[in-house]
Amino acid sequence: MEPDRAPVPQARINEMIRAPKVRLVDDDGSQIGVKDTNEAREYAWGKNLDLVEVAAQADPPVAKVMDYGKYRYEQEQ
Repeated sequence: MEPDRAPVPQARINEMIRAPKVRLVDDDGSQIGVKDTNEAREYAWGKNLDLVEVAAQADPPVAKVMDYGKYRYEQEQ
């Protein structure tokens, strides 16, 4: 039986991000700037990646372009 693990909080991704604008961070960690959320989502999808909200409490929220499946896997290890 697997030991109990703390649940990994679910981040908002792609269409789940409700803020009208986000501070966009590229997959290499570089700051892109404040973008319309739809524009940021299209940017991420253009790279075959996801847009993931990493700091929802910031103003505007910070969203990073990343492979969300890989990120979740690493968080659970």
